[in-house]
Amino acid sequence: MKSSGMFLLLAGVSAMQVAGADWTQWRGSNRDLIVTEKGLMPSWPEGGPKQLWQIDLPGAGYSEPVLVKGVMYITGNEGNKGDLTGYLYAINPKTGATLWKQPYGPEWDKSFECARTSPTVVGNMLYLVSGLGEVACFDISLKKKVWAVDTFKEYGGRNITWGIAENPLVYDNKVICQPGGPDASVVALDAKTGKLVWKSTGLSEKSAYCSPALATLNGKRQVVTMLEDSIVGVCAEKGTPFWKVAHRNQHAVHPNAPLLIAENKLFVSSGYGHGSEIIEVNGAEAKIIWKDKSSDNHFQGTALYEGRIFSSGGGRLSCFDPKDGKELCKVEGAKKTSFCITPAGMITYDENGGTVMLVDVKSCPCKVISTFKINYGEGPHWSSPVVSDGILYLRHGKGVAAFDIRAK
Repeated sequence: MKSSGMFLLLAGVSAMQVAGADWTQWRGSNRDLIVTEKGLMPSWPEGGPKQLWQIDLPGAGYSEPVLVKGVMYITGNEGNKGDLTGYLYAINPKTGATLWKQPYGPEWDKSFECARTSPTVVGNMLYLVSGLGEVACFDISLKKKVWAVDTFKEYGGRNITWGIAENPLVYDNKVICQPGGPDASVVALDAKTGKLVWKSTGLSEKSAYCSPALATLNGKRQVVTMLEDSIVGVCAEKGTPFWKVAHRNQHAVHPNAPLLIAENKLFVSSGYGHGSEIIEVNGAEAKIIWKDKSSDNHFQGTALYEGRIFSSGGGRLSCFDPKDGKELCKVEGAKKTSFCITPAGMITYDENGGTVMLVDVKSCPCKVISTFKINYGEGPHWSSPVVSDGILYLRHGKGVAAFDIRAK
């Protein structure tokens, strides 16, 4: 599995140059839930690691923070239901103090009306996607919005049951978004201007909450994602569809990005009883070679770590063998949990009750090392844990807190 793991690393680095401790986009700078920082505590004190600060943002959200060059960026919705505005907040990660904030436009105001988008930062430019399908670019050095594109208006996009909930993929001066319009399921915008670079002619499915991934399959670099009815791969340079395979659950909700597990294989998982699958791609042909309905990951993320797939679904957190999909073991006590994996262990954050655990995943069975619960915020615990420069950041609605997990 070394080659696929190395590819995932290079794919993220090709998109942006980052400092070692930075967390520049959704699910980490390499978009893979893997933290490479060393010097973290091998276990936590009873009651959890030391809390450095806790704040309540003006706006609530499910999005995770990103941290770049000593600044945290996070989104939230302000206003009343029926009249919500999305805001980008810049926070001092050492104190929790707000440095500045700027609106990015009207936001989703129906069911689960909290900000979804986590920013993606490349250099001085920050990109996000609203629940109403608007892509916005900020110059964070100037603290202002420099362009915005209403992808529904420009490309015939259509919203979905719970609002657009994707996190922008940026590479080669392109911003990838998914308006779900006619011949425009997937669109690439110029990162400097917002002008159209390409659109996926031939694909007209709605989006399905999925954040796209950049992968090389059989030597072809492509954007892979899950749409309303299909998993697809399109040319990273031109947007031309390479392949697609049928994939839909009862609500067309597929928030997990496809995970590259081998030169020509992807692991995908969707909730509502659909389950997990391994897809084999050979040129223009793609087929399902393994399926397990009992492990259906709603939106908690998947990761490839030391030759095993980790995925939370079906009320459990399991690891699988990528060769045959066999479940190797599960983490006792972890139910529906988001996570990231550090050299000190996996950090899990459970949807119900806000339980946070440090788990030894070096061997099977996986063993829980430490645990604590957070006691701030409101609503479901849908934001993923973030680690940057030895600090663990956890969001719950408007509440955000920082915990020191550095080894003494």
